[in-house]
Amino acid sequence: PVPIDDGGKEVVSKWITSIANDGQFFTDSNGREFQKRKRGDHNVFGPDQPNSDEPVSGNYYPVNSIFIEDTVHSFGCVVDRSQGGASLTDGTLELMIQRRTLYDDARGVGEPLNETDTGITPNPPYDNAERLGEGVIVKGHHRMIVGKGGSGASKMRGIMDSVFSQPHVFVASAPSGTAIPFQQATLSMLQSSLPDNIMVISFVAFGEENTYLIRLGHQYGPNEDTSLSRQVEIDLHKLFVNKNLTSVQEKTLSGNQMRADWEARRFQWDCTKGDYLLSRDNLHDGHVVLKPLEIRTYEIVLS
Repeated sequence: PVPIDDGGKEVVSKWITSIANDGQFFTDSNGREFQKRKRGDHNVFGPDQPNSDEPVSGNYYPVNSIFIEDTVHSFGCVVDRSQGGASLTDGTLELMIQRRTLYDDARGVGEPLNETDTGITPNPPYDNAERLGEGVIVKGHHRMIVGKGGSGASKMRGIMDSVFSQPHVFVASAPSGTAIPFQQATLSMLQSSLPDNIMVISFVAFGEENTYLIRLGHQYGPNEDTSLSRQVEIDLHKLFVNKNLTSVQEKTLSGNQMRADWEARRFQWDCTKGDYLLSRDNLHDGHVVLKPLEIRTYEIVLS
């Protein structure tokens, strides 16, 4: 546990590089689009406060991944759970691992950040809100990524989803010497590999027999990679092993209604020009097109 004899500590992991990032760093938004951050950003602190009274906490952001880059090198880190991250000086990245303090930080909770493994006695007037047990121990993994200049986002995308959606391992026991009648050494639901920038986010049985809900996601954002940031066309007919696609309909992201019905009811903004061009119906005879960072949901029937 983090010792608190001196009043407590905030423990961070810090990496120091030679990257000249000029106060800029990038954090992801819930594992999707990267947001550019600027240390001491007046849009955060206000135009009349160029130097915040909280230069450390005011420049921390919640992250699942974070990176810095210049024209020569890029450096980033992918975490296994949401943490606070920052680049408080040029060339550095740091991530908050654990906070254990004995004093309230005046953020509304009204108690110190002293989490323990047993619990706490009731609050006054019933007791004195005393922490019980030892301080909790925080463990985790930081995966560091190093790349060429300007390639930070592309490098991060290549590993983020493999970290956030790791394979589940299932095992079973059997008496020694028992012959296990495996029919095949490997199994895949896909007939062929998907493009390097496309992933199956979910594939679940849905409603009637042989009906499934499938979500496909484009893993890269615009201009993050010269080739992998391009839109991709996928033929759903060729995805499934020993199955024929008999029907497919696009649904909303949550899968609770047909997208065509939702489009007919929603307010129709003028999205025909500039950066506001939105993707409308992109389903044609089982062929779908995914643009950067798009997630599309389909109800399919297989036979």
